[in-house]
Amino acid sequence: MQIIISDDVKSAITDIFDYSYNISANYASRIVNKIYDTIYDLQDSPYIGRYVPELSDKQYRERICEKYRIIYYVSETNNTIYVRYIFCSRQNPNSFFKVHEKELFNFLNHLFS
Repeated sequence: MQIIISDDVKSAITDIFDYSYNISANYASRIVNKIYDTIYDLQDSPYIGRYVPELSDKQYRERICEKYRIIYYVSETNNTIYVRYIFCSRQNPNSFFKVHEKELFNFLNHLFS
């Protein structure tokens, strides 16, 4: 399957690297590589992630990588995995999903239209 990583995720990974670099350059490289490894593992096992518990829509899944939650959608029709969000699990997930709920819904509507 093809993997498409949203610009929001790419930007968030850059932010994770920049923040982590202040702690340790080695750690920053390690965590970013681990995040990308977790994402690209989806090519072989796209359904390995669990359903996102905060979402009633069971079309989104997530993988956990250290303290980060990676939210994605698998499209069998397009043979594509869409990586939509990554955020720190220390954030309030209900607040995060409330802010992004409309965008998640619109993304699926766009895919199926």
